[in-house]
Amino acid sequence: MRRGAFAPAFAVLLCLLAPSAGRAAQLAADLSRDTVAITTGFVGDNVIFFGAADGPGHIVIVVEGPPEDTIVRRKSRVSGIWINRHSVTFANAPSFYAVAASGPLDKIVSPRSAQKFRIGAENLELQPIQRVNARVSEGEASRFREALIRNQRRAGLFRPNVAKVVLPPEGVRLFRAEIFFPSNVPTGAYRVRFLLLQDGFVIQRFERRLLVSKAGLSARVFRFAHRESIWYGIVAIVLAVAAGWGASWAFSRK
Repeated sequence: MRRGAFAPAFAVLLCLLAPSAGRAAQLAADLSRDTVAITTGFVGDNVIFFGAADGPGHIVIVVEGPPEDTIVRRKSRVSGIWINRHSVTFANAPSFYAVAASGPLDKIVSPRSAQKFRIGAENLELQPIQRVNARVSEGEASRFREALIRNQRRAGLFRPNVAKVVLPPEGVRLFRAEIFFPSNVPTGAYRVRFLLLQDGFVIQRFERRLLVSKAGLSARVFRFAHRESIWYGIVAIVLAVAAGWGASWAFSRK
């Protein structure tokens, strides 16, 4: 963990602890780090989310990866062969999605707030891109939407379980949650929303950014592959031929 990572947040937390007459409930939060570095040996990592809530209520933390157009395909059997025959593209679907909460979502969040603040994968605004010659009905869109969530959960990019927010019951409450980012996590700027709820409704919001980026050798290879794609292809072919020739030579010596 980065040295001094909690220092900026603790300064904000001290402000919450200071007395103030007639002040409404307040929320302050931070992250244990502002960057997740993907190196060559990256196998996933945990990020700690923490803060303080000055007043009663529950805490919900929502993490969304950078939006991207996502294609969902459905296979059909044709002449005994399974092929992709139908597909739907969803615009600006989050590439990663995770939720942490201090209680069961169906108990602490009203349906209206869950929909408004996109709490829970089923409340994400996943809208299909309509094409002129291939309109998507609402029923079909719903089935493909469920398939998208299922596929993303299977890949570990939509975290299937709600992480636990540890929250003391009374007073100025310091909370803490931990969310895992898998090895295949997409790079980009992530949106982190901290929500303070009372009686199922959001009364305070606090937002931060988390950057997921490649670092070290993998970052240099990634930049080279995108900036010099032709040379990257040539190098890849040469290395593959050299590896094949080397393996053939080694086995012929036995």
